[in-house]
Amino acid sequence: MNNTDTSNKKRDEDYVNQNLDTVNETSPLITAWPSEWTFEQWQTKNNAYPWLICANGKIGCSVCQEIGNIYNFKNSYVEISPEWAQCSVSGGTSCDKKTRLTVFRNKIKKHRTSLAHKSATNIMHEKNSDNLTKQFENIFLKINKSTVTIFRTAYYISKNNRPFSDHSKLLELQNINGINTGITLQSRFSCTQIIAHISMKMKEKIVSNIVKSGSKISVLIDESTTLSTLSTMVVYIKTSISSEDPISIFLDLVELHLQTADNIDNQLIDCLHKSGFDDNFLKNNWISFVSDGASVLVGKKKGVAKQLKRKYPLIFSWHCLNHRLELAVNDTMKDLNAINHFKSFIDSLYDLYNNSPKNKNEIKEICSELDIIFLKIGRVLDIRWVASSWRAVQAVWRTFPALCKHFLSSSTDTTKDSKSRSKYLGLYNKLCSPEFLLDLSLMCDVLSELSTLSLHLQKQTITLLEADGSIKRTIRVIESFKNNSGDHMRTADIAKRDMTFKNIKLSHFSKIVPINKNQFITSICNNLKERLLENEDDFNLVQDISIIDKTTWPSNVDIRYGEKEIKRLCQRFMLNKDNAINGFRVYLDSNGLQNTILELVNCIKTFPCSTADCERGFSLLNLICTDLRNKLTISNIANLMF
Repeated sequence: MNNTDTSNKKRDEDYVNQNLDTVNETSPLITAWPSEWTFEQWQTKNNAYPWLICANGKIGCSVCQEIGNIYNFKNSYVEISPEWAQCSVSGGTSCDKKTRLTVFRNKIKKHRTSLAHKSATNIMHEKNSDNLTKQFENIFLKINKSTVTIFRTAYYISKNNRPFSDHSKLLELQNINGINTGITLQSRFSCTQIIAHISMKMKEKIVSNIVKSGSKISVLIDESTTLSTLSTMVVYIKTSISSEDPISIFLDLVELHLQTADNIDNQLIDCLHKSGFDDNFLKNNWISFVSDGASVLVGKKKGVAKQLKRKYPLIFSWHCLNHRLELAVNDTMKDLNAINHFKSFIDSLYDLYNNSPKNKNEIKEICSELDIIFLKIGRVLDIRWVASSWRAVQAVWRTFPALCKHFLSSSTDTTKDSKSRSKYLGLYNKLCSPEFLLDLSLMCDVLSELSTLSLHLQKQTITLLEADGSIKRTIRVIESFKNNSGDHMRTADIAKRDMTFKNIKLSHFSKIVPINKNQFITSICNNLKERLLENEDDFNLVQDISIIDKTTWPSNVDIRYGEKEIKRLCQRFMLNKDNAINGFRVYLDSNGLQNTILELVNCIKTFPCSTADCERGFSLLNLICTDLRNKLTISNIANLMF
């Protein structure tokens, strides 16, 4: 080695020692470079070819080294050079340094332009750009989009009461329209499972919110018979979600194995537990149980309500006000036999037109000739609520001329037999009598008021205090009919005087047993008071609740006014007494309810007045479970109803 080489090597070693940290940090694979190059020359080469590495005086390719370890080229048309991958490329064995440098230059140039190196570089670029991850993300995004489309389709089927078999048809239509729906979850069985999953998750979220917020709950139940002849119990709850005003929520359908109090009690509690309400929550927050008043539910000794109170002491048992109203009307029918004669006549009209399409078409034609709107005549004072009875008598009142014309023409129709003609003549004579018209007008006025009350009690937002006020007002209005006749009664009095009603001549019919107006009004008012107002437990609760109503306050209100009632309510339903009292004191001096008393107010609003929501649930059940969908299971019906 000449002096020049010795001096260059000494200079390179000093340079490396001075920059050792930098070299090790940036290029940890570099341990020694070819002796033909100085360190400065190696750095220049390395900057020009970043993939160039060296070890033990030889060079290699970092890209080929890494790709050769992770990628198999056996099935490709290219092959990674082992020399470049193993960093064993030398300048040859020539003694001439220039020749070795030329060999290095040619090998680097040839490798840089080789197909293997380019392929390895492309693979490395794809690896660094995370194309594979992005491809997976795109695949998952497409799958998620198709899954969302499928779930929305199933939800549409549920909300619109469509058969599960429509699921595949709707997805096929969307595919035709260019929407990707994937290839899975497209059968009616998948639709059933998706709807069940959605229903379960929605219920879990709602119940979780109720439990976390500690909202008070009321439970409403009612029973009906399914196509399987087993009795089905519909369960609703009324509660506040996120401290908002309480609302009614469908919870579940329960197919009863036995209609005994013990079985209903056990299956109801099991239903609440499965929905997410544990015993501890129910003991502290279940404040009301509302039913239709069946003896098995409200029996004083072994009824469901009695058994529930033993387990959950906060429960206040409440008999549906709409059912109480029906019982009051039925009690009046028992008091006055004349009402049964009236009911029998209206029912005969219902049977006449409901059972004969021919008669129904004839009355429609007559209504069209007389420019009268045809109204279907229903049963009166039947198992349906009072509003349906009001619609029935209203239909008779409005279609009175058409009914008279139909009965008269049918009584002289020679195509009918003598028995039928006599039947129509009897109906005509009774309908066109002032005695029947007076009874009809009395029933119209009274049932109109009772119908308004019934519909008001069915509202979801009505409170016990509002219901109590509506009942008392209705009783006062009906009592006023004794001295101040209603609109229909005044019209009937004029018709009796003129013996003409809606251009129809009237004639007396002695066989009719007229309803005594004053007796009927007295009976209906007494029964309403007895059924709706005179329950001691109900009265005490309403009295305490009425303290919230400013209209019941005296003119000069003491700052401690109503504290006894507030304390009783808080103790009765386990509410924060101090917050409620302080909030009520602020309420006494201001116009708005404070947040500290909102807990008490929401508790009061949680008490349902009736089981109308359960009746709505059965109406929805009938819309879902039709003659064409009569094989739905109870669990599937419940999922569709939620």
